[in-house]
Amino acid sequence: MKKVPLINEVSRYNKVKYPLFKCIKCGFCRPNPLPFEDHSEIEFYDNGEHIKFFDKDLKDINRETREYNYYYKHFKPFLKFIRKYNMSGKSLDIGCGPGHLMELEKKEGIKVEGMEVSKILVNLLSKKGFKMHYGLLGKVKLAKYDIITMNQVLEHIEHPEYAIKEINKALKKKGYCIIAVPYLYGIIPQILRSKWYGLGYGQHLNFFSKKSIKIVLERNGFETREIKILSVDYAHPKFPFFINWIANLIMQINILLGIGDNLFIVAQKMKESKK
Repeated sequence: MKKVPLINEVSRYNKVKYPLFKCIKCGFCRPNPLPFEDHSEIEFYDNGEHIKFFDKDLKDINRETREYNYYYKHFKPFLKFIRKYNMSGKSLDIGCGPGHLMELEKKEGIKVEGMEVSKILVNLLSKKGFKMHYGLLGKVKLAKYDIITMNQVLEHIEHPEYAIKEINKALKKKGYCIIAVPYLYGIIPQILRSKWYGLGYGQHLNFFSKKSIKIVLERNGFETREIKILSVDYAHPKFPFFINWIANLIMQINILLGIGDNLFIVAQKMKESKK
């Protein structure tokens, strides 16, 4: 492992810096020491202060804001992959948050369930009619699914290979997983460094290169179908039109040049993961 120069995972909560170290063979990076471990994860994420769009006065997700409705844009790539590979059947969204992707999949005719480490979200989404699972991967009894999605989740898990094994076990043969993670090797992270969305919260434990995510998937029974470098949408409904126009232009250029900061992976289960 080699220290990554000039870039740290910096917690905005306690300002502690966690230097990143990179595997020189595959490009996988992680902080050392880790900001937190799996056993403390639920305690952190089951806190209303850390739940996006949670209104503590309403004690509910505020779905009436422009920000909430704008946020659906982040999940359009998932729908494109689902349509491209003709995915259908039963789906599990791991780390589903307030349920944006679940709602979009439901409109596609997919029978979707959610999984969260937040009891608050599990309860709220259950009331909306979704079947929900509470807890960590490997600790929850799951059915077999045709599709499993993870948006900005794998980077939070202390043992990502164990998570991939559990995903394999929960998928039917020839089932698909679609995973999105922050991509440290894009141009924006190199410019913004600890101000980048993928750093600065003290929550991310893993940073995958294209090579490292392919390795962990393929040695656990998956065949990689597609790896695509996209870009986070830095526009915002509260920003002036011209600022959003520039943000969208930069995003499109980054995607065109393959230097974006959001890595999407589509993989298909071909065999059972080794124990």
